[in-house]
Amino acid sequence: MEKKILLIDDNPAFREMVSIALKERMPDLLIVEARDGHLAEKRLRETRFDLILLDYKLPFGMDGLRFLEKTEGLRLNTPLIMVTGEGNEDVAARAFRLGVTDYLVKKKDLLHTLQAKVEELLNDEGFENVEPPRKRASLSNAASSVEFINSYREEMPMEAVPGGPMKGAPESPMSEAVMIEFDNVDEFNKFSSYVKRIDGVRIQDVRVLDNKFVFMLSLLPSRFEKMGKVFVTS
Repeated sequence: MEKKILLIDDNPAFREMVSIALKERMPDLLIVEARDGHLAEKRLRETRFDLILLDYKLPFGMDGLRFLEKTEGLRLNTPLIMVTGEGNEDVAARAFRLGVTDYLVKKKDLLHTLQAKVEELLNDEGFENVEPPRKRASLSNAASSVEFINSYREEMPMEAVPGGPMKGAPESPMSEAVMIEFDNVDEFNKFSSYVKRIDGVRIQDVRVLDNKFVFMLSLLPSRFEKMGKVFVTS
């Protein structure tokens, strides 16, 4: 499957240099360029990417940190590497809090480092450390997906977690992994904003697989919440 990268940098010479270096290592890579954060945000609304390369210093009032803040709901778990001309511990700390995967300084070995890091992230098969789904659904829109999740949770049994509480203690429910697939990126983004507001639902991972936009979710039964108990997922 063709991998897509969003390359955000206001320097056309740097964008060309990075593109040449990455395609030298990965010839089939599709690189979409954006010269500023506003254009990059528009690109994210149009399609999903497997990885984002982001410059810290960007024009028109949206630097890399502001871009991270504005696009949190669009990026989801997409790996993102921030690149900056000068190392700054405060910027790096804020970037990681906003979801950056890695933070690199522009120095002599940058291109070689980028080649290795991008290849490593793109070769991640995804879902390897995620519980296999018990239920898989391909739904056309965000609203029907939310309705499906709520209905499914109503039907989930209250099972004790293996090796869980001692005899006589309240049971903890066993969560179930569910995979939701979308063909449409707009509905995928809508669902992302909806699902974060549902108590008892946790996003395990988000990926683009076989041209589908995929959520892996961990669900707790609805009746557990109605009983007024507290359960903390790891």
